[in-house]
Amino acid sequence: MTLDIRSATLLVECARLGSLGRAASALGMTQPAVTRMLKRLEDSYRVTLFERTTRGVVPTVYGEALLPYAKLIVSGVAQAGNVIEEMRGASRGVVRVGGVASAVVGFIVASIARMRREYPDLQFQVVEELGDRLLDALKVGEIDLAILPVLYADDEITLATPDIFHDSVAAFARAGHPILANRRVSLRDAARQDWALPPSGTPVSQEWLRRFHGKDIEPRPPAIVSRSVQILKSAVLNENMLCWMPVPQMRAELATGKLVRVPCPELDWRRDFRIYRRKRGLMTPSAAILVENMRQIGQENAHELV
Repeated sequence: MTLDIRSATLLVECARLGSLGRAASALGMTQPAVTRMLKRLEDSYRVTLFERTTRGVVPTVYGEALLPYAKLIVSGVAQAGNVIEEMRGASRGVVRVGGVASAVVGFIVASIARMRREYPDLQFQVVEELGDRLLDALKVGEIDLAILPVLYADDEITLATPDIFHDSVAAFARAGHPILANRRVSLRDAARQDWALPPSGTPVSQEWLRRFHGKDIEPRPPAIVSRSVQILKSAVLNENMLCWMPVPQMRAELATGKLVRVPCPELDWRRDFRIYRRKRGLMTPSAAILVENMRQIGQENAHELV
């Protein structure tokens, strides 16, 4: 017999009460049953854990050595039960979550919709920003969770889940753009176009530039730079410009035919996402449930990437 929750509880109660009879009463067992369980535990370790005296039982040196581990098992199981109870009762409160625009569209909103079926009174505060701003907001406690398309770790930030999420990034142009006359657009042709992009320090713009520089190509500097997704879309819809955007953000315009995906395979990017939280403290039960819902959404949508 090895140390499990039943034997650990027995060990703790015998040490606490100093009597096999009182331990049996506390555990709802008979004294002979307690004696047999303790004997099996002692036989498995091949040592005596309690010294029997006329006044009760006293832990031996072996019992004292095992007792902290028994307490850890009992405490851990109790804490696990408390967390589940809190999660089951997480019907009120606020969850603050941030993500880049495609993560908000592809994961956060869908996960919130699913979660609200069970927790309709829970409030969600959603921040849509670029990665650098989200990291700052997470560190100072303005949000509890951040979904980022970049690997990141330091003394303040850690992963909320080891799962990796995905979406697709591609080049887009307005319907009728001259470049769409080509069945396939080369990276060198794309470099000569006017672009509307996020600021240069953001992950999307850095990856865009890396694609060209990896082929020793110097693209034209972006004609329009903005953090606003709507401004970038508007620039492309009204000018002969290209943008490099996550596919989920463009589905409405693609469905109406206003925007068209540029056939440039070298600019197709299957992007990874991860969910981060602050290292200090634990996630609230509501935040933990949201993470679990995002995991489920990510697994369900993994095969639907465009």
